[in-house]
Amino acid sequence: MAGSEPVLMNELIEEILSWLPVKTLVQFSSVCKYWKSLLSDPYFIKLHLQRSSKHDNLILTIITPSGRDRCVTPCSIGSLLRNRYIAPEDGHLQLNCKYSVLGSCNGLVCLIGSTHENQIGQHWVRFWNPAIRLKSRKSPFLQVDLHANELGSTKFGFGYDKSSDTYKVVAVLCNRNAMEDSERTQVKVYNMGDQCWRDIQTFPAFPTNFRNGGRFLNGTLNWLAIRNYAAGCDWDTVTIDQLVIVSLDLGKETYKQLSLPVGLDEIPHFEPTIGVFRDCLYLFHDYKMTNFVVWQMKEFGVESSWTRHGSIRYQYLDVQRRIKFFSLVPLCISENGDVLLMLNHSFELIIYHPRGKRVECAKCQNKVWIDAKDHVQSLVVPY
Repeated sequence: MAGSEPVLMNELIEEILSWLPVKTLVQFSSVCKYWKSLLSDPYFIKLHLQRSSKHDNLILTIITPSGRDRCVTPCSIGSLLRNRYIAPEDGHLQLNCKYSVLGSCNGLVCLIGSTHENQIGQHWVRFWNPAIRLKSRKSPFLQVDLHANELGSTKFGFGYDKSSDTYKVVAVLCNRNAMEDSERTQVKVYNMGDQCWRDIQTFPAFPTNFRNGGRFLNGTLNWLAIRNYAAGCDWDTVTIDQLVIVSLDLGKETYKQLSLPVGLDEIPHFEPTIGVFRDCLYLFHDYKMTNFVVWQMKEFGVESSWTRHGSIRYQYLDVQRRIKFFSLVPLCISENGDVLLMLNHSFELIIYHPRGKRVECAKCQNKVWIDAKDHVQSLVVPY
């Protein structure tokens, strides 16, 4: 019609909007009913997630020195590297002492709550999307008998099962004093939106103690574990051939065991730890109390693809005081591998530049760090 204003087709509008950041889309939801309904459409949510930047953000847990106030906030890695004083960003969440962050996947942050009384522990989870400011209700309670399972011995993991389009939380209940292998672990799974936790196959090894939450990668959750575990044994009696990475396929709910790098030929003085950064599995361990060693599995599941990513002498990490390996917690690695962020025993952020062997230290003003998780902004609804 002559003189009429041009109108964009809905398909073109969807295409344009799918490339925009979540914050902008949330503002656009008030433009018209069609746009508001589009932003809640499952197909559009998945399309937008596919096109979102996957490696630019973190979810930080920050506390006051007294430990009374705890805050969870999104933060871009770029702003973190530019600004050494981190303040809670828009969309942050105050947590009470019952909660901690288990993980982040596709924009959903999994919060785990825990209490214990009269030798009975209770765990539950809630899902939170900081970008759209929505949070789920509590999941059903997972009860743990603390006579058999020590407080803190339950290992959790959070991830996404693409085959069923389901977000899952896995709990490995550990009884280190059980005499039979079949009694040492129980594995419970909670699917987001379900009314109960359910049992799956027993864990094939015994998860190590040190910061060993399940790391999500390519539809699997991964734990460092000890096979042929003897009741009540400690780290001093473990041999190098007992260490293994147990990988749980969230779709099939079956396990696979991955060997550690061939170059790791003696048991480290402290328990190693694993991490997932930029879609790769990493292993971190001590070497003879002199070096912090980093390995990368370049092709997940292919044991021959383990590559030594770096070895950092502790002297380069000694910023103000002696740093002990067991309290060095890797947080993230920059896109080009030039920067490694770690947390030390004083809850200071250690920013290490391998090329120049340069170290920087960061703290929140009047606050300290305790944790960081990879995060992506999305429109995924937490229920």
